[in-house]
Amino acid sequence: MCGIWGLVSTGHELNPKTIDRLVRDLMVLSESRGKEAAGIAMASRDGVSVFRRASAASKMIATPAYHSFWKRSFDFSAGTFAAIGHSRLVTNGAAMHPNNNQPVVGKGLVTVHNGIIVNVDDLWKQHPELTCRTQVDTEVFVALMEAYQKTEPLENAVRKVFHDIFGMASTLNLFADSGRFVAATNNGSLYCVMSDSGKTIVFASESLTLHRLIRSGGETKRLFSTGKIRQLRAGDALLLSLTDMEPEFFRMDEDMAVSSAPDKTHEVSINIDQDKDLLIQSPYDHPFVASQRYKAFEIEPEPIRKIRRCTRCVMPETMPFIEFDDEGVCNYCRTYQKHPLLGRDVLQSWADGVRRHDSKADAIVAFSGGRDSSYGLHYFVRELGLHPVAFTYDWGMITDLARRNQSRMCAELGVELVLVSADIRKKREYIRKNVSAWLKKPDLGLVPLFMAGDKQYFYYANKTRQQYGINEVLLATNPYEKTHFKFGFCGAKPVILRGKDQGALESLNPSGIARMAAHYLKQYALNPSYINSSLLDSIGATISFYMIPHDYFRLYDYVPWVESIVDDTLINQYGWETSPDCQTTWRIGDGTAPFYNYIYYLVAGFTENDTLRSNQVREGMLTREEALKLVERDNQPRFDSIQWYFDTIGLDMMEALKIIQKIPRLY
Repeated sequence: MCGIWGLVSTGHELNPKTIDRLVRDLMVLSESRGKEAAGIAMASRDGVSVFRRASAASKMIATPAYHSFWKRSFDFSAGTFAAIGHSRLVTNGAAMHPNNNQPVVGKGLVTVHNGIIVNVDDLWKQHPELTCRTQVDTEVFVALMEAYQKTEPLENAVRKVFHDIFGMASTLNLFADSGRFVAATNNGSLYCVMSDSGKTIVFASESLTLHRLIRSGGETKRLFSTGKIRQLRAGDALLLSLTDMEPEFFRMDEDMAVSSAPDKTHEVSINIDQDKDLLIQSPYDHPFVASQRYKAFEIEPEPIRKIRRCTRCVMPETMPFIEFDDEGVCNYCRTYQKHPLLGRDVLQSWADGVRRHDSKADAIVAFSGGRDSSYGLHYFVRELGLHPVAFTYDWGMITDLARRNQSRMCAELGVELVLVSADIRKKREYIRKNVSAWLKKPDLGLVPLFMAGDKQYFYYANKTRQQYGINEVLLATNPYEKTHFKFGFCGAKPVILRGKDQGALESLNPSGIARMAAHYLKQYALNPSYINSSLLDSIGATISFYMIPHDYFRLYDYVPWVESIVDDTLINQYGWETSPDCQTTWRIGDGTAPFYNYIYYLVAGFTENDTLRSNQVREGMLTREEALKLVERDNQPRFDSIQWYFDTIGLDMMEALKIIQKIPRLY
């Protein structure tokens, strides 16, 4: 999930000025994968010096404290320089607590880690002799590595740790006590390039980082060649001596090394320079409050049950632009055409044409960590035999549950994850400002403004495709998840799509887009609070969603989407995690969905669950009676998740819900 990098050089191949520049470039180039914290560890003759801050890497290296650290800690007297670094996208453990940030420090080992170890709690329980001091999952990796090193050679210790952990892990490890360096990955999100002389090696989470580094010119262009960039594939590890720079590649799934003698180590000092004044309460550090607190905001089911609904599906009379005929059947049912399928044979033929026979990736799979994208990744890899990279855009509302599921899937399938992280603090600030503005004058048509921040996903998907030279972007979006009512509340009527085009994202014609824009402009005029620093971001989101090409391959144009198969595959084959506050597997990785669905359910008596289940009824997947039971079950407010949302954006949930309770109902 995060960005990691490493640099090892010996024999004075690099001068101090070049090293300084390389380190800075690596930190800034890795920042796209995480901007919430950053850190660096440098080895010297006497030990290791660590510098960590709860800020983006580019900001960190501009501080006087970093300059002072570099001057104080940089040591090239032995002729060897070794450093590892980290740009953090916060998952386990708040960044405001210094010890949760990376590099993670042991007694003689310093580690940076990209990924999530999802069985971290089980590992601590299995090893009561080890001490847990922080909230970050990487700590258990360091503790196990040091414990196994006491009785095993280093290669075996690495193999044993990766055997024990469950979840995605790419790590760079500086063994200061034995003068060695280990790079290892279980999903392939790790690359390296060695200079022509073999005296310098650079590591990064993505090949693109190394390409950019080399193309930046100067010494890097002279020392390195983009043609020599090498991926450490899933299960690869590289052991490097800091004295002779002789790289030794080994597989972590091979048998243990013959020697049973542990490696010799010696005492080293590890000096840590980090924020000491940020030990403050974070929304991530406290448990959810008891549900009893939300009793006043529960939604009375009986009035919603009395809403008139279509006699064929479950759509209510509060749905924008709905009409019923004499038999009570809605216009959405009357105009609906079943989703056409091109068939498995056509899909297999397509896959045969896309599949590469070298080591390079053949496609990009859009991967949010949600239910359908997770199953899609499984299908593309296991059923079609493709070798893709997974792509995700993290805009700050992807939950830790979704990230853990991403880690499970990528580790199990051995798939590299290419992650683009927004400036999450800014994105959450934009959400806070828009929610605050909306609460001053609530309007159902403007609820999608809360989700505007994720729409740049399409821009970055196209950009990533171009950067990696990959033609195909693969989607596994559910074709029955239609939420046209969201812009329907703006007065924009959806276009009736026919045949294969029912899978398209765009369902507004120019006239509909104009109506939606007019509604937004009117609300902005009535409520100037919307005119805030988020405005440019929202405009960019609109352009990304409605105006740039979405020419992606869609899995469910070929094979049927079957909910029971999707759920069974993910839960039973991958240990995919579900949410404790609901029984559905849909939308549980989206931190925004519980809040906006609460608004729609309270005010209009339905949510996106109703549109999904109605389409399943039209397809013959469910009976109307089954759909009615499911929407009533799945529409129940998820207060714990709503609380997480408000804690994350920094607003008072209780005050917001009091305002929402006063909105006139449409039923």
